[in-house]
This record gives sequence, C-alpha cells and structure tokens, in this order.
Amino acid sequence: MGGYAMNTKNNSRSRETRERLKEALLRLLARRDILDVTVSRLCQEAGVNRSTFYSHYDSIGELMEELEQEIGANLIGRFREDNYDGEHPFSPGHLLPILEHIRDNRDFYRVYLSQSTAQHRMDWAFGQLLEWYVRPLLRGLSIEEEAIAYYFAFFRAGFLALIQQWLQNRCQEEPEVILSYVQNLLRLPEIEGKQV
Repeated sequence: MGGYAMNTKNNSRSRETRERLKEALLRLLARRDILDVTVSRLCQEAGVNRSTFYSHYDSIGELMEELEQEIGANLIGRFREDNYDGEHPFSPGHLLPILEHIRDNRDFYRVYLSQSTAQHRMDWAFGQLLEWYVRPLLRGLSIEEEAIAYYFAFFRAGFLALIQQWLQNRCQEEPEVILSYVQNLLRLPEIEGKQV
C-alpha cells in the first residue's frame, strides 16, 4: 500500500481514521457506483482532509481492496478443518459459514454486489470455487468436462440471485433457512435432522 507505508504510526488514531474512511466509503456506495466516488467526496463524508486520505491510501481502489481483503479474511477465518468435506463442497459445513458471514456483513455485500466492478471480482471468486471445489466434485460424479461449465454457470447465477434476494430482504431469514433453500435446489439431504 503506497500511502500507508509512509504513515508508519499504526496507532489507534490511524486505525480509527482508516475505519472512518471505510465506513464513509460504504455509505457512499449505498448511493452511487464506486466509479462515481471522488476522493474529495469521500473525505467530506468521512470528515477528514485529502492529505489525511493520501497518507493512508493511494486511491479509492486501494481502500476498496483493503476492505475486500478484510471481509475475505473474516470469511476464511470462519472455516474450521473439522468442517471440511472435500467430497461435498455444498454441505452445511461449507455453506453455513458463508451465509453467516454474508448476514454479518450484509451492509458491505448489499452495496458491493450493486457495484459495476463487482461482476469482475465475483467472476474471480467463483472461478476459484469452480477450480478448487466444483470441478473435482463433478468429475468424481462422472460429469463430462464439457458439461461442468454449464452446471456451474447455472449454480453461480442461481446462488447469486438467491443471495441478492436475501440481502434485499435485509437477511431477515436465518442462514439455516437460506441453506435449506440451497439444499432443496441441490437435492441435498437433511439439515439438523429436519427434512428440507
């Protein structure tokens, strides 16, 4: 991070300023696309001056990347080794932490998924999911290689639409309820002893 490297004081005031900038960015993104957010407008929203912004970040893109990395690290931190089931990547042990994470960070995801740049970033994330989890699973089920991309495109579109609908409803349903919808769609077995 360019500007941040010069600001070697990693004290509480510096962290507080960075948090104010992130919160201000999320408020702005709730009203406009990231491509329409200027440093001046962001600083006004955060109540800091431009030199303060540039002492922490080189650009709004860099601030957004840091926010994404924090959210991503939080998501990864929710997975435990004892939850891992390589044969069933859509099992409750995999999906429930993702859904809980989305619920706990719903303000971020609501604005993030509405951004014009989100599609590119989501393509990367889903590409990783396809390569690491879905492709090996479907190969193990003897699904032809040519068909895997089609199955995954269908799953990706449906899963994103389901998440966006849940976010639009402000995540009123518990993650377990959303998980049961996904399981019904994938025809997975029971969740916590209840037939779905």
